[in-house]
Parts: sequence; C-alpha cells; structure tokens
Amino acid sequence: MITPSLREKLRLIGSSLILIIALYFGWQWAGQDSSLPATPKKETVTNKEEPIPPPGPASRILSPPMAGAVNQLTTVEDGDLKIDEILRSGKEIPAMARDLHELVKKLNSEAQVNASRHLVNLTSDEDYGLIAGYLVDAKMNPDVVEVLFSDLMNRKRELQLPLFMNILRNPQHPQNEQVRNVMTILAGQDFGQDFNSWDKWSNDEIKKQQTGQ
Repeated sequence: MITPSLREKLRLIGSSLILIIALYFGWQWAGQDSSLPATPKKETVTNKEEPIPPPGPASRILSPPMAGAVNQLTTVEDGDLKIDEILRSGKEIPAMARDLHELVKKLNSEAQVNASRHLVNLTSDEDYGLIAGYLVDAKMNPDVVEVLFSDLMNRKRELQLPLFMNILRNPQHPQNEQVRNVMTILAGQDFGQDFNSWDKWSNDEIKKQQTGQ
C-alpha cells in the first residue's frame, strides 16, 4: 500500500519529468526555428541599358576631304596677299610680270581678275607673250579675257592684228564680234568669212606700221 508521502513523491517526480520533457521539446523547437537559413532577397533585374558615351575625337565621323588646291575657290583677300608679295619682292618689273603670269594660272574668280590687271600694267610690248596665250585660251576666265582684251586695244597695231585674226577665226571667243567690228572699221570693209582677204589686209597693215607709212 502506497503511503501518502510516497504518493506525493511520485507526483512530484512525475511533474518534474513532464516539465523536463516540455522544456526539452520547447528547446528543440526553438533551436530548429533559429537554425533555418534566411530566405535570400531576390535581386531585381532590369533591362535598362547603360548610357552610351558620346564619341571621342578618334571616333568622330570626318567630313570628306576637300578638293585639291587647284579646285579650291581663291578668296580676294588671299589673292591680294599673293599679289602684294610679288609687288613688294623688289624684283625688276619684267621679273614681277613673269611672277604675275604664273600667279594668274593658280588663281580663280575675282582674285584671278585682280592679278590679270596687275599683269597687263607691268607687261611691256616686248614681253607681251605673257598675255597673248591667256587672251586666246578657250578655258580662261571670260572676265580675265575681258581685262586682257581691253589692254590689247591700247597696244600697238603690230601686236593687235595677229591676235585679232586669231580671235576672228574663233566664233566661240567672247570678243569675236567686237573684233570683227573693230577690224571692219580699220579695213573700211567687212570681208565676212573670207579669211584670206582678212589675212592679206592684216599683213599689209602690219607692214605699213613697221615702215611708218
């Protein structure tokens, strides 16, 4: 027979065992929760592209190269600088005329016209060959030809007539009609397309000028 004191001891032992078991399972549960790995945060992936930096000097698109110097338009200022360089060179006038002759070849537009004006001013009758070739050149700037022709009208007849005949035979020359009018006045008649008659008259006129008749 279990005595009351023994019953109390068994009850106390049972309660202690229950408490110990509860604490054990509680500890196990708490430990299991605390050991679970943290759920990693998902990284947000975007499709945003990185901005493209502006091209540096090495990657810039270059403009096409300019045309060669022969095809470049010469400004009046550039032409005047070249003309002034010749005029201030200290050379003799015939040498300056030759330099201007070469410069006319290299220039174009109004700069070429300005150079031709200086050319005719510095070219003597003896050096007129510097001008004659340009005057009958079909590719020459018409404005330059006009300057040269105006100068020719003030030259002696021996220089004029051979060039007049050259221009007369070329209906495409800008001064063709003007030459025909001048020669008609000088000859006293118009020989039309009879160039043999024009040649005869021209040669006779040159001889008269040379002999002073």
